Amino acid sequence: MKAKTFENLIRRIVREEIDYALRREIKSLKEDLRDNLTPTITEHTERLVEVPKVPQSSLKEKIMGKKPFKKQNFVGNNTLNDLLNETAAGDTNTQSAMAPISDPFSSGAPMATEGMPDSIANAVTRDYSGLMKAIEKKKKS
Repeated sequence: MKAKTFENLIRRIVREEIDYALRREIKSLKEDLRDNLTPTITEHTERLVEVPKVPQSSLKEKIMGKKPFKKQNFVGNNTLNDLLNETAAGDTNTQSAMAPISDPFSSGAPMATEGMPDSIANAVTRDYSGLMKAIEKKKKS
């Protein structure tokens, strides 16, 4: 026999023996895993606890207090009616913790003009009473 043929024969026999041995070991390991991993079923029980009923006040009642409000029928659409009644009842912004921003022009007090450009400061502080009188006079005639 030639050396190369003999080498190939030995390789093939060793390969077959290794495959056979690996198959046996893998089979035994799988059986061990199956025995160890049997599914265990556990049942969880829940305990129900009664919560005492406490009258809950809504956020709107906490902010605005309890005022009796008579719902009115403004229009035929129920959704729009609910919205209008809610608006008529008072502040609808109950989700925000911020106070409403006051309008600086509503107080009638002079407005601070520091940091404003001169043209804007003059427009804000100008006396518009003469202009308003002229507009009213034009409306009447």
